Amino acid sequence: MNVFRQLLKVLLLVAGLAVSMPAFAVTETENAQDQRGRLAIVIGNSDYESARYEDLANASNDATRLSDALKRLNFEVATGIDMSSAQLDELFRRYEPKLAGYSAVLIFYAGHGVQFNGENYLLPVDALDPESVGKLTERAVKLNDVIARFASRDRQTFIFLDACRNNPLGSRDPGAGNGLAQVEVGENTFVAFATQPGNVTVDGAGTNSPFTTALLQSLEIPGLSVSDMMIQVRNETERLTLGKQVPWDQSNLREQFYFTEQQVIDSQELSATLNRILEVPSMKEKLLVQLASADSDLQSTVLLLGKQLPSVRSVEVGTAGQQVASLDLGPDGTRKTVASDIQSLLVLGKSQDGEDKAPAFDLNHRIQTELSRVGCYRQTIDGVWGPGSRKALGEYLQRTKQNQDVLEPNVDVLGDLFLRSGRICRQPVAAKPVKTATMERNSANKSKAKATSQASGRKQKSGGTARSKPAAPPPDIGAGIGIGGVF
Repeated sequence: MNVFRQLLKVLLLVAGLAVSMPAFAVTETENAQDQRGRLAIVIGNSDYESARYEDLANASNDATRLSDALKRLNFEVATGIDMSSAQLDELFRRYEPKLAGYSAVLIFYAGHGVQFNGENYLLPVDALDPESVGKLTERAVKLNDVIARFASRDRQTFIFLDACRNNPLGSRDPGAGNGLAQVEVGENTFVAFATQPGNVTVDGAGTNSPFTTALLQSLEIPGLSVSDMMIQVRNETERLTLGKQVPWDQSNLREQFYFTEQQVIDSQELSATLNRILEVPSMKEKLLVQLASADSDLQSTVLLLGKQLPSVRSVEVGTAGQQVASLDLGPDGTRKTVASDIQSLLVLGKSQDGEDKAPAFDLNHRIQTELSRVGCYRQTIDGVWGPGSRKALGEYLQRTKQNQDVLEPNVDVLGDLFLRSGRICRQPVAAKPVKTATMERNSANKSKAKATSQASGRKQKSGGTARSKPAAPPPDIGAGIGIGGVF
């Protein structure tokens, strides 16, 4: 009997191990995926062999500077300058077998790019003379092929294109168009264009293009999501080109991406930067204009403008641990200074007789943008303080171990949010399906199919025959197209 009991214990122990091992394996796999690296392939084609293509001095400069920035952000960077068709193909082939080892892949291309009949092509430096569509595209790289090679549900893929120029064939071919065309976004992919579809880019007077200049200004701002970064890039590019160029993006991302997620900001330096901006009338006006023009958060805008103040010491940025909610926000004087500065911005939204005018600095709106920056607010930023806003603020206060009795907007809450960096609420941004005419038709077809199925069932029971039809595929609503990121 004792032997039987011992044998039973052994069997139960083995069964328990068998059940637990798959769960352990999954955990190990998930942890391994979390540790995957980030890859950047950065290409700048400036010196074209054919005299029929204008040389683009900024393209190689753009690639070099962006590569340096991405290295600082812990990307593994492969940089290609003035690449031929064979070199481009070899570069892409080199990394294809390694893609499973990366959680994110970024591809940047600066150079000549053209479109024909809605298909985009990136031109190597040995592109043939554009005597015909066939000659022009013979050595070109199809953008859709690049997306197909690198896009995957298991990683985030980002493609940035500073490549929208006049089509060298002009009006000689009916399929030729200026700039680049919209694309079929790959799964879990983000594609950014230097300007809107069909438009051409402005070369700019500096050593970098306006689009890349704006990208470099925003790329290393701590805690800025890729969608919020593109808002900054769009506004700055439009400003640099006097409205001639408006960057465009298409996205099918499944969650937000942060280039600098693990960095924190020195709160006292951040407070000092805001204070110094407000001491310069032109910079204060610029701050209000940028905040009013888009859903930019206060912290990111202050960091961006702070770079334009030569007298301001750069805000200290350092590596943070996983827990950003317990950051030391500095002495009480830092909080009081920020609260006072924010109060002065609120006063600017009032007329001299005390009546409200069109608010230049709306408290509700500003708190929503800061809550969105730290990952706690995932609804439309509209300035309406309702249940969703209160829930987001409550979650933020809970995670930062603060009093949750008051869930209404005030200056102290905004000041506290302004001084925080990183993501406080770490849940992915959920994409909600949007009901479209296609979905309504599909729903109607499903109802009709259900009725037909029921009728067929009755017919079969009564001795008739019925043919089964395959189910209609679900509508493709994954690829959002628009200026503002995920739709």
